[in-house]
Amino acid sequence: MPSRRQLLAGLGVTVAGGASAATTAAPEPVSSSPFDWPMFQYDPAGTGYNPDAAGPKDDVQVAWVHDSTDWFRGASAPVRLGDTLYAVGDGLLALEVDSGERRFGRRGPYTSSPAAAHAPSYRTATLAATSTGGVYGLNADGGIGVPGLDRGLGSQRWVGPGPGRARPTIEHQPAVNPVTVDDTVYAAVHGTNDIVALDANSGSERWRVTHHEDDIVSVSFGRPTVRDGTLFVANWPNQVSAYDREDGTERWQRKLEDQMQLCTPATDQGIVVTSRNGVALLDADDGEALWRRDLDGNAIDGTAAVADGTVFLSDGDERFYALDLETGETLWSVPFERETTPVVADGMVYAVETNESLIGLDAETGTKRFRYEPPEIPLSPPIVGNGVLYAVNRGRIVALEESR
Repeated sequence: MPSRRQLLAGLGVTVAGGASAATTAAPEPVSSSPFDWPMFQYDPAGTGYNPDAAGPKDDVQVAWVHDSTDWFRGASAPVRLGDTLYAVGDGLLALEVDSGERRFGRRGPYTSSPAAAHAPSYRTATLAATSTGGVYGLNADGGIGVPGLDRGLGSQRWVGPGPGRARPTIEHQPAVNPVTVDDTVYAAVHGTNDIVALDANSGSERWRVTHHEDDIVSVSFGRPTVRDGTLFVANWPNQVSAYDREDGTERWQRKLEDQMQLCTPATDQGIVVTSRNGVALLDADDGEALWRRDLDGNAIDGTAAVADGTVFLSDGDERFYALDLETGETLWSVPFERETTPVVADGMVYAVETNESLIGLDAETGTKRFRYEPPEIPLSPPIVGNGVLYAVNRGRIVALEESR
C-alpha cells in the first residue's frame, strides 16, 4: 500500500519533510526545453512564433500517428512541455513527443487548448483548459491512474471561477483558449462578459472584470494576450480593451470601425488587431490606431502571427498576407482560402487551409514549399518543435517531419 508521501507525490503535490514543513521543494519549471510550446499561439503575447523551434521545410512525411484512444475527439491545437505532448478533446491526452506513445489519458469536459502555468503548491505544472463549464486546472503529470479507466486521482486540481451573470451567447466556439503567466491563468468565462485572473494552484479568483455589464448578449471574446503588465483582449462586435494584469483595472477601451475584432498579438511596436475586414496596429499605451489596412476580407475566426517585424494572416476569403509590422504595407500575398491560425519557425510559416490542409510557406517570399492533406478533418493549428510539426486531427494526433 502506498505511503502518504508516495500518494501526494503521485498527485503532484509538493511534500515537505519532517520539521521543515515551511520549506517546500521548487516546482518543476513549466518550460524545460527550447522547443516547448506551452500554450495556444506559443507565448502570452500570442505571437505564434518560437525563435528556437524549427519544422520541415520541404515535402513532409508522417513521423508517427496516435489513434488508439477511442474517446478522443479534438480540434484544438496541442501544446508541448519537455518530452510530453498534450492534446485536449473530451479529455486530456499526454503522449511521448518522439514516438507518440501514450503516457496517460484523462477523460473530462475540456475543449480548449491547454496552457501551462507554474503551480508552486505542486511539483508539476498546472494545465489550464476551458469549456462551457468553466476553467479547469489539470495535473500535468496526470495524477494517479485508476486501472481500467481513463480517470485519475488528482488529475483535476480545481474548477473555477465562481458563477457570473449568465447571458445568451452567440459564440461560434465552445471555449476561448486561456493564457498563463507564471502562476496566473487568464481566461474568458463562457456565457458571460467576464475576464478572470485565477490562481494556478487553487483556481481562486485574483480579479474579475465584466465587459459591457449592461449588454444582454455575451460579447464573444478572442484569446487574451499579455505583455509588459497589460492584458489585451478583442471581442465581438468591435471593441479592444486593455487591463492591468495585476488587478484588472481598465487602462483603455477602443471601439473600432470594423466588425468582429478577433485577436490581439502584442509586440514592441503595438497591438496587432485583426477583424472581419482587415488588420490594424494599435498603440499599447492608449489604443490609438498607428495604421489600419482594409484587406476587403471576410474573416470570422483565426489569428495573426508575428515574427521578425512581419505580420502573417489570412483575409478569411482568398489571400494570405505578409505585412510589414511598422507600416502595414504588403510584403507578399498568395492565394489562400478562408481564415487560419498560422505559426512561424525558422523562416517558415505553417497554416491550415479550410481546416483540412496544412500549408508550408517560405516566410520571406510566400513560396509554397509543401501541402499535407490528412485522412480526417478538421486539422487543428499546428505547433512546431525540433524539426517536427504536431497537430490534432479529430480522433488522431499526428507528427510530421521532412521527407527523407
